[in-house]
Amino acid sequence: MQLARISFVAVVVLAAAVYPGVLRDSGEPRSVVFSPGVLGQHLPGTWRPFADDSPWNTPILATAHTHPDSDAIIATIFGEAPHVRFSTRYTIPLWVVDSDRTQLVKIRSNNIYDDWDPQQTGWSAVGVPVTPEMWSEDTKDGRISIVDPRKQVAWEMSRFNRSPDGTPECTTFNVWELHGPGFAEPRGRRWFARGARGSGFPAIAGLLRPEEIESGDIRHALVFTFTKNRRPEHGQMFLPPASRSDGKFIGREYPVEGARLQLDPNISDAELNSWGLGPAARVVAHALQRYGMYDGDNGGAMAIQAQLLAPGAEDNRRAWEEKFPGLFAQIEKIPTKRFRVMYTGEPITYAGEKAMASRELR
Repeated sequence: MQLARISFVAVVVLAAAVYPGVLRDSGEPRSVVFSPGVLGQHLPGTWRPFADDSPWNTPILATAHTHPDSDAIIATIFGEAPHVRFSTRYTIPLWVVDSDRTQLVKIRSNNIYDDWDPQQTGWSAVGVPVTPEMWSEDTKDGRISIVDPRKQVAWEMSRFNRSPDGTPECTTFNVWELHGPGFAEPRGRRWFARGARGSGFPAIAGLLRPEEIESGDIRHALVFTFTKNRRPEHGQMFLPPASRSDGKFIGREYPVEGARLQLDPNISDAELNSWGLGPAARVVAHALQRYGMYDGDNGGAMAIQAQLLAPGAEDNRRAWEEKFPGLFAQIEKIPTKRFRVMYTGEPITYAGEKAMASRELR
């Protein structure tokens, strides 16, 4: 397929060749018009990205060790947020495509990871199946994840927007092979631009989708944000599967980005019920017990990253609540003091050329 830097006029002409689809972003389906190759915003509940042995898809063993600083870190977390919650706005929309049927467009950015702009031209060396109807996160982070499930590829951007002439632009730009491990090494001249989250995580990694709850089984770790992530005195520190960090607080009582937390696996369904968790919330709790969740970014305290179903915070929450009434309030009954921090190794400390500046990069 021909790659092109296309103007807004060309995009509109392309969008005229459309077909009806169904976008389930607010409860009942409503007819919308999709560009060729755009399949919607939903994937089957049994689908998950990355290899089965990826850290994202590996259950926490019963023999896994608790981090020696777990009690201090959990005390810090509990002081900021006594309960977990769902993020309502600072999270990521998903678009599903058949990229063989979609016009591929080059993206303009000065922070493209090395592999996709090896000459540092400011343009992606690969095309992206981005179309006019695709909206990104309605925040300054502006993230978007575009997935081709047949090819097992995700194109992801942060601060995605379109210039006045319609040219797609962003800050970070990454392509992920979804049959791979789901993380990257901090290498190359633009190592600090890997991933659309502050930790360098893929945007699709750990993203909770409504179809997974409907299936009754979330088969991967989740991602949360926190207000006070750790850094060393100089540079960055992070734990794989993170590949960078935007942590700002010095001290062992703060979590390191990439840290894995687990809800006490000994909590019974009877106790979950006593907290007021309904069937959907219990599905989430079971995932937190079996797979846990990774610290992925600076942000709202203990905010689990669930797919953005509509651009605005209120519309997004309404879309989720129409599918699962009361879910947001029920999730907020899960106490953070019942989590532990897992020991997954010692943090990587990196004092590269852009280590400090990249703490603010999205």
